[in-house]
Amino acid sequence: MLRTFVDDNEDALKDERIEVEEFNTHIFRRTSAALIEAAADITLASRLLRHANEQVTRASYVVTAEMVDPVTAQIHQDTSAASLARPA
Repeated sequence: MLRTFVDDNEDALKDERIEVEEFNTHIFRRTSAALIEAAADITLASRLLRHANEQVTRASYVVTAEMVDPVTAQIHQDTSAASLARPA
């Protein structure tokens, strides 16, 4: 699904100076882990990513704010806001 999105939007992504060759599912997972860890904790991030232990998450997925992909972070923010706005 992510690859299809990238293929379908390659020109627009390049216009935004996004290196489409490096846009992969691990960018999404890494950004998710960093945001979840910052908002909650490493335990939740590790469980949601289905890692065997927190050390795997910490070593490979939790990154500094400078390393978080801004496009992925915006997607998370937009989808979170939409989820919260939706009636239960």
